[in-house]
Amino acid sequence: MGISLLRPKKLLSLSTDGANLKLLACRGGKVSAWSITPFNPGFLKGGFIANPEGLAEVIKTALSKEGLDGRRQVIASIPAFHSVSRFLEIPGTKEIPPEVAIPQQARREMGYSPEGSLLCWHPLGTTAGKRRYLALSAPKEPVITLIDTLKLAGLRPHTIETSSFALVRAVNQTQSIIAAVEPNSLDIVITSESVPVVSQSTFFGEEPMSADALPSLLTDALDRIVTFYNDTRPDKPLSADTPSYLFGSALSLSSEIAAAFETALGHPVSEFQPPLLYPPDFPRAEMAINIGLVLKEF
Repeated sequence: MGISLLRPKKLLSLSTDGANLKLLACRGGKVSAWSITPFNPGFLKGGFIANPEGLAEVIKTALSKEGLDGRRQVIASIPAFHSVSRFLEIPGTKEIPPEVAIPQQARREMGYSPEGSLLCWHPLGTTAGKRRYLALSAPKEPVITLIDTLKLAGLRPHTIETSSFALVRAVNQTQSIIAAVEPNSLDIVITSESVPVVSQSTFFGEEPMSADALPSLLTDALDRIVTFYNDTRPDKPLSADTPSYLFGSALSLSSEIAAAFETALGHPVSEFQPPLLYPPDFPRAEMAINIGLVLKEF
């Protein structure tokens, strides 16, 4: 047994959910600072950044607060709108490398186009002589715009990830149902064997939805995605005690959202306890995406 002489990694995660800039600073698995800053909704279009200069100024101002600075490893998220994920299988032989086989298969099965999309994948092992991967295709322009925005704010992004994958990492459950509700968007993800197998990301529009409308929008979407999951996996349906997590800024707008979520699933919301050290007033439910981002570097 020895003593590590390495300094704890300093991390900064950034997300733009709804019309809030969320920053989370961590060091050595401990939350050191965070901020939730509303910004002009006009800086976004379709849920993605449309005014890099305007949002960069918001980021600069937020970074000036105590405990927040850009001298950290930066991990950022983009909304999962228009992203597509699939399980892909390629022959187990090494004659065709994944770098060639996966893009070819993604074109056929995911509608992937290298001109307008970015493609990444993660190996899941070999089954029946075939190599299995989880592939993700995301629109290219929003990623480039996010990188430009961060650079204008004086930040150098290390990693960029979609919000849905960050949510899955945040809960870290073998099987789970995750919902993140924002005033103008909704993410729902179902995981199995610790990977997202069904997901849906919906952008409601440039204007925030009324607080009264959000509970029914959530339950309708939840019913569809759970039904789809169970119908396509009759041998492995969701159990009654599947951990279920509810996140998002919209939770502060309507107490009915949590009630609708629990009624739709038939059991209470699971307690979210991320593997970080944080103070009692840390808003875990609002910062779930940022938490998942920093956990990527652990």
